[in-house]
Amino acid sequence: MKRYIHTADAVFALILFCAFAISMLMVLMTGAQAYQGVRDTVENHYSEDTCISYIAMKLRHYDDEGSSVYIGDIAGLPALYLSESFDGEEYVTAIYFYDGYVMELYAEKGYDFDPEHGFRIVAAREMTVSEPSDGLFRISCVGTGGARAETTLGLRGGGAS
Repeated sequence: MKRYIHTADAVFALILFCAFAISMLMVLMTGAQAYQGVRDTVENHYSEDTCISYIAMKLRHYDDEGSSVYIGDIAGLPALYLSESFDGEEYVTAIYFYDGYVMELYAEKGYDFDPEHGFRIVAAREMTVSEPSDGLFRISCVGTGGARAETTLGLRGGGAS
């Protein structure tokens, strides 16, 4: 009779351990699925959010009396131009969409821009910048995941031209 009681205790402890192990695995699997969902959301919105934030930051940087912001083109591609002067020389930063990337090119004004020489900022499907009214810029970007982000930014200083 004593032997039967010890076996029942061992079986109960084994069942309790198995229930604990199964519940622990279920919690880990749920956490991994939640992490994957968050990671996928961040990846899907990374490119368009980065594109919008980057261009908005650049526009804010050039929002002063010594700078000008205007829309033009590089080899037929629409581009946002940010112009500034250093030591009497005028330089421009061009931000444009080329070959699946939002690109940036910084050079002396009058330089004949070649779109492929720009620096890749972020991969995207599309990027547009328009000026619906003087000093008001609308930025739109479609990320690699297909989601669109858009913002409108007004310049307070003398940056718009």
